[in-house]
Amino acid sequence: MKLMRSEKVQLWFLINANKLFVAAAAFGVIFVLIWGDASQWEYEEDKNHYSAFFSSIDSRISFVNYGYSGTSLRVVLNFDAEGLIPDDIKSITPKYKYLILERICNDLESLELLESGYYFDVDLRDISSEHMFKNYFNLIVKHERCIT
Repeated sequence: MKLMRSEKVQLWFLINANKLFVAAAAFGVIFVLIWGDASQWEYEEDKNHYSAFFSSIDSRISFVNYGYSGTSLRVVLNFDAEGLIPDDIKSITPKYKYLILERICNDLESLELLESGYYFDVDLRDISSEHMFKNYFNLIVKHERCIT
């Protein structure tokens, strides 16, 4: 029985399908090993951006992490109040709420993100207390807050 050309091609693919699958999988693994995971690159790039962005407000602020949850961009910052007197500690919340709000609202990239429907959810936490966790404040920044 003589096979037609299209039947020969189909038969060749049936016989060699597992080899093609293995080759494609091996190529994918090698690609990821050499060039990495693109989504991880993007996350690291954004993480570095936000770290520099928020840490530049004050040397006492350190960036912890960020993440998206729906339309919320949640940012966690640590604040080192070591060595501050009680009067200075009382002024942390109003002072840094204002500074963080101004930083977000005066940044073009942040404004574009806010205009597209996202909002910032920023926590400023105390890291100087050894035995107690303290959250100074949670700041929600939406587009409307920046334009008023």
